[in-house]
Amino acid sequence: MQIRRMFLAVVGVVLATGTLRAQDVNLTEAPLVDKFVRNELTLELEGKIHSKQDGKEQSFPHKASAKHVFVEKYLDAKDGIADKAARHYRVAESVIRFNNNEAAKRSLRAERQFVVAQRAKDLVIVFSPKGMMTREEMEVTEHLDTLAVGGLLPGKSIAVGKSWSVANRAVAALCEFDGLTEQNLEGTLESVKDDRAVVKIVGKAQGINLGAQVTMLINARLEFDVKLQRVVYLEWKETDDRQQGPVSPAMSAEIKIQLNRTEIEEPKELTKFALVPVPTSETPPANLTSLHYVDAKKHFEVTHARNWHVVSPDDSPQFVLRLIERGEFVAQATFTTWKKTDKAMKLEEFAALVAKTPGWVEDKEIERKEIANPTNGNQTIYRVAASGDLAGIRTVQYYYLIVGPRGDQLIVTFSVVPQHVQRLGARDVEMVREIAFPEMK
Repeated sequence: MQIRRMFLAVVGVVLATGTLRAQDVNLTEAPLVDKFVRNELTLELEGKIHSKQDGKEQSFPHKASAKHVFVEKYLDAKDGIADKAARHYRVAESVIRFNNNEAAKRSLRAERQFVVAQRAKDLVIVFSPKGMMTREEMEVTEHLDTLAVGGLLPGKSIAVGKSWSVANRAVAALCEFDGLTEQNLEGTLESVKDDRAVVKIVGKAQGINLGAQVTMLINARLEFDVKLQRVVYLEWKETDDRQQGPVSPAMSAEIKIQLNRTEIEEPKELTKFALVPVPTSETPPANLTSLHYVDAKKHFEVTHARNWHVVSPDDSPQFVLRLIERGEFVAQATFTTWKKTDKAMKLEEFAALVAKTPGWVEDKEIERKEIANPTNGNQTIYRVAASGDLAGIRTVQYYYLIVGPRGDQLIVTFSVVPQHVQRLGARDVEMVREIAFPEMK
């Protein structure tokens, strides 16, 4: 009898344990608005950049690491995903090493540590209410979208061992896709112990990033505090296969990201007085989201929108931007410094000069004029528009000569295929008007 009772007791414990495991757990994040969170984020990337040189496939090692520590206050949220937050970075730094060359280090200036992260058309834009960022500062804030972490959850009660499909909105945000093609990410509640729920997320996602096709294999694990109703830890591993795009090379990489997320009391950096400069508009203001670029030799500086991407190497004699809109290559802008002068050449001379550009066969001049009321103290701005063939491709080109107050000269060429002329619109003129020649010191 004693053996039977012991057996029954053991069976009773097993059944009781099974009942506990089958109990539903509410995997829904508590409301985010007006909450404060401290995020500690690390990233390790190891991969290869692939390119073709002289018809041969070549690969170059590529490594990166980053660390971010920041506090943020959620200002707007829905469906478990925050759409706007004020942040203060205490640490924001990255190290990038290409082909075993000297590492490139990036960080934020102290006056740009206070920022706003705002979702616009499903893409997060990080900007500083205190002024424009440089591209390097923007890129150092382009890390895992911590505002979207709650979107990995099912938003309902679920039993241990059960699975759910992760919402498209969360996948697109966490994979940094401009457009999501397809995905099958699935979350599974693996266990619950000491008020800590462990969730596994695996699957494949495909989409467009900066005009390039990207495929990701995701293997992630998160921990959810059942009492606080908050994701407190995320380990995100991905295997990337990126095809060559208009502004980025082909790349394969293994990436590991770790996020520790802690709800905190109001930090001194995010008090109501600190948040006074935060814009209340539904979309981020263009004067704050634009980027400020200064030529390495300080020959010129320019302000431009973020959808213009740098494609020229740091040591290139020319500065080249490409306009990417909704994942499509629209136009290219090439900046070439020209010899200093005491007197600007005539408009006719400039038109004759650009018509002889190597690789360019001009068949029709569309416009030739001087831009009235040049800005930033510049003396002269000429504009010549023409159509023709550029390296065998039918192209429309807009040439500008900008002459500064001390005789500095800059030639800027905008190249666009005929079907994208309307999409480019007046953005060439707008950018040219933002060009200035800084004082040499």
